[in-house]
Amino acid sequence: MTPGPDDPDRTRSEARGPEPDQLGADGPPRRIARVVVEVEPFHLDRAFDYLVPDDVEVVAGQRVQVAFAGRSVRGLVVEVGDHSEVPPARLRPLKRLLGEHVWVRPDELGLLRWAADRYGAPLADVVRHALPARTVDVERRAADAGWFPPGTARRPRPDPPPPAADVDAAWAVYGESGTELRAAVAAGAGSFLWRPLPGEDVAARLAELAQLCLAGDRDVLVLVPDPASPVADAVVAAAGDLAVDLRGGPSPRVAYRRWLEARCGIARVVVGERGAVWTPLERLGLAVVLDEANPAYKERRSPRHHARDVVLERARRAGGVGLAVATVPSAVAWRLLRERRVAPVTPSRDAERDARPRVRVDTGEGEPRARLTRASWRSLREAVRAGSYGVLLASRRGEGRALVCGRCGERTACPVCASSLALHGASVSCDGCGWQAPRVPACPACGERRVVPLAAGAARLGAELRRAFDVPVAVLEGYGQPAPDPPAVLVMTRGSVLDRPPGPVGAVVLPDLDGSLRRPSLDAAEDTLRLAMTVAAWTVHGRVRTSPGLVVAQTREPDHPAIAALAGWDPGAFWRAEVQQRAALRFPPLAHALRLDFGADPTGDLEALRAALPAGDDLLGPVPVDGRWQLLLKVDDRAATLAALRPLREAWSTDDRDVRLDVDPVDAW
Repeated sequence: MTPGPDDPDRTRSEARGPEPDQLGADGPPRRIARVVVEVEPFHLDRAFDYLVPDDVEVVAGQRVQVAFAGRSVRGLVVEVGDHSEVPPARLRPLKRLLGEHVWVRPDELGLLRWAADRYGAPLADVVRHALPARTVDVERRAADAGWFPPGTARRPRPDPPPPAADVDAAWAVYGESGTELRAAVAAGAGSFLWRPLPGEDVAARLAELAQLCLAGDRDVLVLVPDPASPVADAVVAAAGDLAVDLRGGPSPRVAYRRWLEARCGIARVVVGERGAVWTPLERLGLAVVLDEANPAYKERRSPRHHARDVVLERARRAGGVGLAVATVPSAVAWRLLRERRVAPVTPSRDAERDARPRVRVDTGEGEPRARLTRASWRSLREAVRAGSYGVLLASRRGEGRALVCGRCGERTACPVCASSLALHGASVSCDGCGWQAPRVPACPACGERRVVPLAAGAARLGAELRRAFDVPVAVLEGYGQPAPDPPAVLVMTRGSVLDRPPGPVGAVVLPDLDGSLRRPSLDAAEDTLRLAMTVAAWTVHGRVRTSPGLVVAQTREPDHPAIAALAGWDPGAFWRAEVQQRAALRFPPLAHALRLDFGADPTGDLEALRAALPAGDDLLGPVPVDGRWQLLLKVDDRAATLAALRPLREAWSTDDRDVRLDVDPVDAW
């Protein structure tokens, strides 16, 4: 089957030969464990054969410690048999079992293999993400408490769900699609994309779905993009003792205990960030990913998976419901909608129009150039006078970097990749591709070399607003920062935007939509619109306000599809327009994107790459980025391209070259 652990680079053809009787002709056949060893090199992405000692009982799914290339490492048993293609003299015994329980069950192993194939990653990398570190004392204490090993404890019963009439009334605005979702959660299956009504109490609705699923004796997984999520708080509170909360990166000991609680069935609701997507549950009935387009769900290390995709696939394999929640769907989710692989759950268009925030698109035309227009200042002052929050969403932390011409306002762009330039003393550089120049280039519109920041960062905006307001002005630049009591002005960045507001919001100002739309990333437009609509909806949160606050969107591009969609509260219109623009560029959702990241200049590899890739694949680059070199592939058949790349990647790995792959990257470069 596979090479032995002392010769990991030996090919499969070289390992063929021994017959089963060579392993034990004079006695019972020796047992062979095939182990995925947790090592990093891509060319070692296969199972290795080990002898199972006579006094050891081992089954597929158990974790073991083995000797590998002179080291003691962990591995996962994926198969147990009675023969091997490796000569008996080269087989090494398992060193020891890491716990008597099964860590990965057959259906779960299938999911791990799917993730490895989907993202072109070694199975060992997926295993490392999926399984926590073992703590023996946690197992001992769990056994003393009577709920370990798995199968020991009785399955706990949930509280009764809320009255059906109340739930029906809360979901009535979603019509037949809402009814189908709730029926599937109660006792069915399916994949859904839910676009909540503006101002919807998403926390209450998801808590209702969780209780409905538990009442059907099925379990719940809820992923949130940030640890301070109020929606997660509501789900945990509704589930009570049945929930384990994995948010915030608990210590390895606590994480293992909570993982064991889920593995043993005494936890029936798991809530966490993207890492919780692998946590086992006995009978998964509902898997939710809140704000599915949030870039926080994209793993930055191999296998570089996206939690949304894993959630939907995991629910499908379990025969449950996969639910993605989004105001503005990602490119991947939009493609799934077009292919009818997920069903939309949306309010009626009339209800959405009635509930949407008041959005004013303000170009500042005819006004002196300033960071905030008159309408923005007026809306913030009216909000604090009414005793509520005025919220200003900054596009960056700190002081701000992107530059524009000091005379005409034209953006100072990189001549290589058209990204915004940043000033470093007298010189300028591009954060997108690394281009540098000793002095600011002349403005192509007016010839001026004097530049000013396109938009201030949160810290600078906060300092300026404190001089203008006599109420607290708080700069919130990260998760979990408390807001002062209203009235107050909150200067926020994306990291402090939660799934519900900190209190009543009377005004939202979006001063730098243009800078956000120009970011050098594949998802810049939809991500900007998603964030803007999330914060704008704070002005109508709870669906009970009779006089919603004002949202002021400052822009010099009022006709941009994202700006038009915000004003009309119509993400569908955004994607219809955006798809037309992306068709000429062949960008997602019309094609798949893959990015190869090299530690050294890959120019010498381009000929081999072009020869290996399927016909029709586009290869762009290489582009230098932060000391590395990147290539972007635009492909129609992702699986075919990954298969074509595999021999090259194995050769690069064998040569110890630092090459990384990102399937469906968030950033273009």
